Amino acid sequence: MWYMLLFILLGSTSLIFGETITNIERIEERLEQSGNQLPIKGFFEPPEADSYLNNYYVQDSPHKLILTKEITKFIHEWTPRLLALDPTGPYYFSKLSDSSVPEKDLNLLSYLLAIESNRTLDFPFINVVPQTHRNAIPLLSIFRCSEHVYPTSDPFFHNLELMIGPGKTELPVQQYSKTYSQLYCSLYGYPHFILMNQAKQSKLTYNTETLLSEDKLPEIDYYSTDLTPGMCIFVPPEFATGIQFNNSLSLVFTLKKIEKPSSDDERLPCNITGETTLDKIDFAINDEFNMTEIALMVYFYQYLNPPMFDLHYTSETFFNKIQNDRNVSQLIMQWTPELIDLMKITLFKQLDMNNDDKFSIDDYFEVRQANLLQIHTSIYDILERIRGYAVAQFNELNDKISKFSEQFKSMDFEGNAQEALESLLANLPDQVKERLGESVDLEQVLSNVKDKRPKRPSRNKQRAREDDSSILFDKQDDDEIISSFQQEEEEEITAEPFIDENEPHRTDL
Repeated sequence: MWYMLLFILLGSTSLIFGETITNIERIEERLEQSGNQLPIKGFFEPPEADSYLNNYYVQDSPHKLILTKEITKFIHEWTPRLLALDPTGPYYFSKLSDSSVPEKDLNLLSYLLAIESNRTLDFPFINVVPQTHRNAIPLLSIFRCSEHVYPTSDPFFHNLELMIGPGKTELPVQQYSKTYSQLYCSLYGYPHFILMNQAKQSKLTYNTETLLSEDKLPEIDYYSTDLTPGMCIFVPPEFATGIQFNNSLSLVFTLKKIEKPSSDDERLPCNITGETTLDKIDFAINDEFNMTEIALMVYFYQYLNPPMFDLHYTSETFFNKIQNDRNVSQLIMQWTPELIDLMKITLFKQLDMNNDDKFSIDDYFEVRQANLLQIHTSIYDILERIRGYAVAQFNELNDKISKFSEQFKSMDFEGNAQEALESLLANLPDQVKERLGESVDLEQVLSNVKDKRPKRPSRNKQRAREDDSSILFDKQDDDEIISSFQQEEEEEITAEPFIDENEPHRTDL
């Protein structure tokens, strides 16, 4: 009777607080009743790469390593808000998601929001780590063998994935690879793992369905453990793995299987290499995200003040913001009615994806796999039209300068050359005159025109640094716009877009 009373009380408590037991928890309860939990070897300090390769990596048992100092070397605290700073986040999707079901077609940004609210989802986010994050992740010391970093055959590093599990989201128990090892490292939160060696069991397949449906489980050796931020667990090939994420972010390295030498006296070669970051490492599977086609969507993400996302815009305030954005205005010499309409109406409507007449962070949650192609096509078309206007305006300026050059060659130097130059400068757009004045001494130019042999004003060419505007115009486009100004240098006075080298780099992209 006391057992029944306890069951009723506990059952009622679960109903009152809305708690439901997860599949991982149910499986672990069954394993505890009939199985044998094995201890996991742990390292407080990581072994040297040679020792790790020969003594632990080739073994068929899991182990844990504390790598906090290495994982947090560049980023001291990995958080959902930190990852939300990356403007490419809305365009990454879990490889487990279903694009045919809108409520399950969620982007990376949606998963980060779910972590903030501790909301359990149907499946975790798992996909390749964005290239923008890899320069903040060092090559782990246990893998610093030159034979791994510079392989002569198949790459040792197969894949690097980001795993996000809001709330009690689970990765179902199953064998995920027969030919690759995996190293799971917690960045944030405390994921829970259960592991079983499938290679030692031929009669029963270790997966969620069979472990819950079998009337009676045989005696199974299993491992059960939690990770803390900065801790990693190594899972050999052929192991079945199940994860309850417990509102966590993790990295998972998928690594080439290496067979243990047949003789204990034989050692695998490992020549220690220097420190580097993962963006310098060749993985068999790379991040194929192409930002060019959706450059405008990525660029205007910063307008919303990530990671707080406390700003929003109407069509009018959005256009005012663009006009005051130096990275945009330096490319536009004159705001024509057509260009204003393109920015203020066409572009704004594309950014307002939820059609609420506001541009806010809510619009980026509407980016889904199902509409990604349409977004690519529309944004690319708008970007091409903006490029067209910019090129046309610079070509028009070049024509004016060419006409003046012809006048200058044919007229008497003691005549009205100064008046002609003043007239040309007066007709230039204000923004061009301002930038031209920054790079060329106009007063000196006018003075030199009076001489019978006028000297060309000195041009200390400055190499324009890459800035955020490069997301709108790539180098080839910049060359197309500016190339015409670099012709006939001995005869012409030319104008070039100017970027102040003393201005600090933008860091919010």
